[in-house]
Amino acid sequence: MQRVETTTQKLLIIDADGNDFALLRNQFGATGASDFEFAHSNMLSHALQLLDYESFAAIVLDLELPDSVGLDTLLQTLGRAPDIPIIIRTRANDDSLALMAVQQGAQDYLVKGSADDERLVRAVRYAIERTRVAAERAAAACKKDGGRVISFIGGKGGTGATTVSSNIAAALASFERSVALVELRTDFGTLALQLRREPTETIADLLRTPADNLDRLTIDQHLFALPYGPRVLFSPQRFEEFPEVEADHASTIIDHLEDTFDFVIIDLPSSTNTLNQLALRRSDYCCVTTQPMLCSVRAARARIQQLLAWDIGRSRVGAVVVTMAPTGTALQLPGVQGQLDCDIIGVMPPAPDACIAAMDTGQPLVLHQPEQIASVTLTEMAQRLAMDDIEPMRL
Repeated sequence: MQRVETTTQKLLIIDADGNDFALLRNQFGATGASDFEFAHSNMLSHALQLLDYESFAAIVLDLELPDSVGLDTLLQTLGRAPDIPIIIRTRANDDSLALMAVQQGAQDYLVKGSADDERLVRAVRYAIERTRVAAERAAAACKKDGGRVISFIGGKGGTGATTVSSNIAAALASFERSVALVELRTDFGTLALQLRREPTETIADLLRTPADNLDRLTIDQHLFALPYGPRVLFSPQRFEEFPEVEADHASTIIDHLEDTFDFVIIDLPSSTNTLNQLALRRSDYCCVTTQPMLCSVRAARARIQQLLAWDIGRSRVGAVVVTMAPTGTALQLPGVQGQLDCDIIGVMPPAPDACIAAMDTGQPLVLHQPEQIASVTLTEMAQRLAMDDIEPMRL
């Protein structure tokens, strides 16, 4: 059963005065605005931490905080949350400050004590709606004709992200689509081991190349051609190859690949580094892998909350449930979905012996044993990910 979206919108109130926060909540209550819930921070430093891990529809910001005063308070908040509408609510009745705040990106500027209840609520609603419409228009204007970028990341390590991504790449290639598989990490990854390959060219070489010199031909020369279709960009294989990362490099690599291939499958390490954030934000769809065990599901839930805090919409996020081995303590799929508050895009039932046998041949499971039940479910997942409008599983 498909999850029903909630209409509740969460606001972050950044205000040093607890009484003002209580007054603001009362103002919303007085207008009957029951579709909002609130988070409060009295310090900018704490608020910036919240913005890293939680998703908010809007921010109501005071410019007079214990650890930040004036326009710099707005600039720091915008720097951390550039896509979240910010409404200034402060005591300074200063027209020049208000004008500068709006010019810098604030949606509105309200003076405490002078704005009635309805004006405050209306300002918040209008700011949210303006931002939503602007995002939709920008997405429509930037809608690309290139390939679809799909990322796989584990809620925690060891949940099968690499195994799933390599099988999805192979299944998509079997549909006669061009596929690039990218192991986007700067340290050692296991994809080459799983596929029994010894690449001489890796992503490390590209990340050390000046960004201006990263053209399509250079990138293509570093792709390893698999006999069943996908072209692979492997991670570094030796410690001495581990490079420093520049975001421009990774962005350029993804740009060229999505212009060349129908699908770009990105296998990401389980972390919150800058490289992951860039790749996930660039992705058309983000798959979070988890085992159906409570500790793994909770880690996946935290990962999904991180994606939402990075302004990756729920419609672009799905969970992949990977069962490593049968166990009596595993959660059922409806329970996993309820814990994650996220659609499930696919499942992989336990197939340890089949996976080992496939690895011994250097082939993904979907090719080595296509009739095996795990292969069938992975192929079905690839079919859903290849649809014009990606749809989750129906539980």
